[in-house]
This record gives sequence, structure tokens and C-alpha cells, in this order.
Amino acid sequence: MVVSSLSLPNGAVIDVAQIDKINLAKLESGNSKEIEKLRFAAESNGIFYLDFHESEMGNMLFQQLGEIYYLSQQYFDQDEGSKTKDMRSDQKSSQDRGYKSCETDQTFEMAYDEIVKGDLRLPQSLQPSRHTLKYFSEICHNAALTMLRSLSASLSPDEPFEKYHQKSKQNDSGLKLVYEPCIPKKSDMLENKHTDSGTITILFAEQLGLHVQLADGSWGYTPSVPGCAVVHVADSLQFMSGGRLRSPVHRVTQPVDGFMKRYFLSYFLRPEDSFKEKCRLRN
Repeated sequence: MVVSSLSLPNGAVIDVAQIDKINLAKLESGNSKEIEKLRFAAESNGIFYLDFHESEMGNMLFQQLGEIYYLSQQYFDQDEGSKTKDMRSDQKSSQDRGYKSCETDQTFEMAYDEIVKGDLRLPQSLQPSRHTLKYFSEICHNAALTMLRSLSASLSPDEPFEKYHQKSKQNDSGLKLVYEPCIPKKSDMLENKHTDSGTITILFAEQLGLHVQLADGSWGYTPSVPGCAVVHVADSLQFMSGGRLRSPVHRVTQPVDGFMKRYFLSYFLRPEDSFKEKCRLRN
């Protein structure tokens, strides 16, 4: 069975995705069984929980998670005029850096290369937590690279996946703060089914919102699991693997009418710009 049922406090029943849990510490140590378990999860449904519990850097990450959720709420609770000052006019249309707002959500993305180098001009409300945001980004980035190296070793590609994620090359990896407002009627929510264009997406979410299509075509929500993040394959990694790894269709929605406001944290590992050009040439 790939989905099961979950009863919410209001009596509503929703479908929940039954997905694997992968232990980050075991991947870090090169555990072959865990690497094969990761490969299977990435090939089948393309989505899984990443368990940070036994990882040293994971323990530090979850110590910072509450602070970053609080920062997100403080940031998005500002008036619209304050947030629009953080829009980036110096980026390409394909980039998500800075503040963005649309009919379905509001986001603020911090590019990995800028925050690590110290070049990023953070909004005043986030500036006092610059070190926390930088460190959190580094942990997510390293966890994503650990998964990438493990998948590369398991599949033994001619060109290792990590080849396209070198620190010295320009890329668009980054940490994104996401705010999803409450919609009174679930039926009024705009459809936003999509796949992610990057390599690997790591999602931290305390509230229900991510709705994913599994390999058999069924849909299920991904409830929060203590000490874990939800991870899924994205389009670039599917392309790198010759289609063996699955980039799942998913959407951000709410399970019932009048659901609470939600704050998510997403880390996007994205390939260097040269890989994007390679994809265009092949297509």
C-alpha cells in the first residue's frame, strides 16, 4: 500500500503517502544497505523522509529550526511595502532570489553562494540571524551533496552527479522561506501541480501542505515526522540519471477548508549553469 488514511482533529480523513525513511548518518558513513535503500526510494516514488537524528550536523540543524520558523513568521507578517523592497531586479527570470509574491504564496530565497560568501544583503528583520541562516544553509547543502554522492555511487554513472555541483561554479542553490496563507474554501485554491527544476529539494514543514503523486498515480500528503525532512528528486537529477530517478509531480495545498497559515523551509540544490546549457544542447 502506498497511501494510508489519517484522521484530522476536525474529523476529516486524508490520504497520507507511505514513503521510505533514509538515515543521513548511515549515508555519511557509506553504509551500502542504506545507499541501496536511498536508490530504491529515488527510483520508485522519488520522495522520502531524510532522518537527521544520528547525524551530528543534523542535530545542530534541528536546534536552529524553531528560530528560522519564527524568523519566517516575523518576516512575512510585515506590510507588503516593506517586503517589496526585497525584490531582486538584478536576477534572471529563472531565478527566485529575494522576495516574490504570487496568488498562491510568498517567498524569500537566500542564494547559497551569496550567503556563504557574506555578499547577501539581508532584510533588517533577518539580519540579526545571518549566522544561523548561513549555518542552516550549509548543513542542508552538505546533506544534499551526501545524498547526491550516494546516488551517484549506487548508479555508477559515466559522469558522477556531483561533477555538476562544484563550489567554484555558478549555480542557483538556495534556502527559501515560504508562506502559504489560509484559504477559507479548499475548492478555491489555485492548482499548482509541478515538478521542481533543480537537483534535490529538502523540505521542512510542521503543517500539512505538500501533496505528492506517487508512482502508482495515487496522491498523498506528507505529515511532519520529528527529526526528519521530506526530500524529493527534481528534474535535473532525473535527467542526469537518464530517467532512472523519478522527479515526482507535487503541489502545495491545504487538506481541508479554513486550514491554518503555514510556513515552510525549502532548500534547493541546483546544478551549475553549465549543466543547464548541456541540457539545452541535448534537447
